[in-house]
Amino acid sequence: MARPSRSPRDRDPDPTESVVERTFSHLARLLPLALVPLATALFRTRDLLATAQTNGFSLRASFPVYRYDLWSFVDAPNGSGVTVSLPFGGLEPLPLLVPAIGAYVVVSGALSAGYFGSIADGITVGGFDFVAAVRRFGVRMVLLEAIVVAAFAAVFLPLLVVPPLFVVAVVAGLVLSYLFFPTVYVLVLEDRSIGSAARRARGLVARDQPLGFFLAVAIVTAVCSVPVSLLAHAGPVGAFAAALVAAPLGLAFNVATALKVAEMAGIETVG
Repeated sequence: MARPSRSPRDRDPDPTESVVERTFSHLARLLPLALVPLATALFRTRDLLATAQTNGFSLRASFPVYRYDLWSFVDAPNGSGVTVSLPFGGLEPLPLLVPAIGAYVVVSGALSAGYFGSIADGITVGGFDFVAAVRRFGVRMVLLEAIVVAAFAAVFLPLLVVPPLFVVAVVAGLVLSYLFFPTVYVLVLEDRSIGSAARRARGLVARDQPLGFFLAVAIVTAVCSVPVSLLAHAGPVGAFAAALVAAPLGLAFNVATALKVAEMAGIETVG
């Protein structure tokens, strides 16, 4: 994907810098994008209120698959004080109405287009235009969102009929997540079609085998989930504060993953 030339102030990142260091070097510039994970957290108003009214905490590990927000770190209450959740470890009932699913796909896809497109521009050219990113990637992101929803249904809905398949479905979900987690990042970093991005992502994973990074993200999100969930369970003010805290935290995880994928793909980033 063609990128505007960088100004003399931009510097090439030091190859000895860790992904963590490079992530924090970008966060201040990209911080307005934290409004997206804040919005997606607040969309689940019923879960937020239920969490605020329940004591306990959640231990939730989230692999680098998609957007991070409060619900990447906190499980909505399920009737017990302490919950332990792994990625794809729970199944929430899908909306019964097709228009509701369609609205979710469109809104979420548009937000993802602006969010991930802006992150890609932020780490490669040092600036971003959220609206331009929505225009550029909106159609592809909405389609990708629809594919993800359909794939999720294909993997997990059979559990409603044959519950013993749960373990198989979880393993299948984790394997697919690992094999294709760079897809959304490759799509915006290299301006590819969905199919091309998925093939490219699969090739990058096969070549670089970033299992350590994949697992490290899950471990760090699990560690972060404890204090965030304790705050979320501390009443309505605490729940809103947890959403505020989780928004830049989620942005940091998405930026870190974008930087990792850019490194795997050999894409030049700014400091």
